[in-house]
Amino acid sequence: MEIKRSEQQRVNAARMSRRAEEATGPFHLRAQREQKQAWRDPSFVEQERKRGGTKMKNLLQFFVCLIIVLNTTGADEVNYLRVGDSVDLKSPSLPSQYYVSWFFERDPRIELADISYLNRKHVNPGSGQIWSSRLDISTSGLTIKDMQEENFGTIVCEVKHSTNLHSTLKFHLIKVTVSMKDQPSSLIPGNLLSLNCKAETNRKHSVYWIKPAGDKATPLQGSITKKAESQDNGEWQCVVKDNKESRFKFFVSVVDFSSASKYVYTSTNHPLSIPFWITPKDFVQKNSSSIKTIEWLFTPKTSSTQQTVFSFSSENGQLKPEATARELSFKNFTAGGNFSLHRNLARAEDRGTYNCSITFTNGYVLSRSLVVEVLEIIPSPGTELISGHHLNLSCSTGGPLETGVTVKWVPPVTSSLAKANFLPGHLIIPRVGTEDSGKWRCDLRRNTTTLTSAVIALKIDPVLTVWMIVTICAAGVILILLLILAFILFRRRQRKMRLLRHRLCKCENPKPKGFYKA
Repeated sequence: MEIKRSEQQRVNAARMSRRAEEATGPFHLRAQREQKQAWRDPSFVEQERKRGGTKMKNLLQFFVCLIIVLNTTGADEVNYLRVGDSVDLKSPSLPSQYYVSWFFERDPRIELADISYLNRKHVNPGSGQIWSSRLDISTSGLTIKDMQEENFGTIVCEVKHSTNLHSTLKFHLIKVTVSMKDQPSSLIPGNLLSLNCKAETNRKHSVYWIKPAGDKATPLQGSITKKAESQDNGEWQCVVKDNKESRFKFFVSVVDFSSASKYVYTSTNHPLSIPFWITPKDFVQKNSSSIKTIEWLFTPKTSSTQQTVFSFSSENGQLKPEATARELSFKNFTAGGNFSLHRNLARAEDRGTYNCSITFTNGYVLSRSLVVEVLEIIPSPGTELISGHHLNLSCSTGGPLETGVTVKWVPPVTSSLAKANFLPGHLIIPRVGTEDSGKWRCDLRRNTTTLTSAVIALKIDPVLTVWMIVTICAAGVILILLLILAFILFRRRQRKMRLLRHRLCKCENPKPKGFYKA
């Protein structure tokens, strides 16, 4: 029964579909015939052509209006600034007959300045001293110097071509505050360093800090709190990122030894100066109560035993000496921050490592080490020689040199070795000559830079000098004179003996010796 009913429904649906096709078919055919007949009518064709032109004209007007809107409403420009900064606001491209007006957007808005192609250049005094004293207008834009709290906000630039609005540009000047909590003149290492950077805006932006070394501080946010270290000393940068980056420099002063080379080069011909400078220079004078001890230590190059050179301890806020040694001197470091050690002439035994350390009351120890290299020339057998003798010259710092550092000999100009290129520190001259007399210099160099130099004066005498000839001649003359004197004395003695004998033999009847009776 149900099968018969479903078949009946399908038959009825097919029958209704055929009826609908029969009803609509003639209508479509009739519409197509009427449309063909209408296009054969010239008036109908002209009417349709006008209707199409109107549509095209409307479309062109739409695009022109869109372009005008895009030109007159440029993208807003955002500037992040601090109080005291200056900013240049660049005006958009100007038409031939331009009128440029600058406004501060508020209710009511304040006219700041205007300029035109008719050589008009005007800063509105009615804007108030807070604006008129800081503005400078030109065809390129508007400059605001020394920004103050009242100058932050939105600046509008309107450009007109004759009487028609040509373009409009808005500048959002957003205040940025960069500060350090409890900002002292200088931080002691180990104390708290707290930096804050904040932009006063609801715009989406990001803020982070860059350390003096150039790497980003973590976490990447506007506020940073950490223990101060020596490497924190220097210029930090707060970066505010909003489409473009704006950077704000902030100097942090942390007590530290000033940067210098690890090595100090001198020679036995030059003074000894071991530089230890602390920054800021007036720290000790202003903050002596925060220092517990100051100590200089010395480790010789030939030993590992440390020696105390100087030591100071704080007592009632005053630094008093504890021990002194090694005949070194220092200046008044409490006034200028100069902890350097000095001596008039360096000695070979000054070679080694010097360490200066400052212990603060918070337990932090600030230290710096310097390696002192003393260049010395050792002649063997000596500095006074006779021509033809053997000579050894040794120039060294008493140990291996730093990488890239070499020794170079510079002989006297008169020496036969003047044009030779001597690089080794040990120089052997098999036979010295009189032309080798003079000053021999030994340079310690890094590439083409002379670090220090040592000088020695050689005196080379010839085999027979004038004095030697004079001495020999004098000795010969004296010897001859002595021989003549001896000969004269001998001859005189012989003559006296002859006379004596002649006197004794002159008696005719000589009596024999003895006693006779009278």
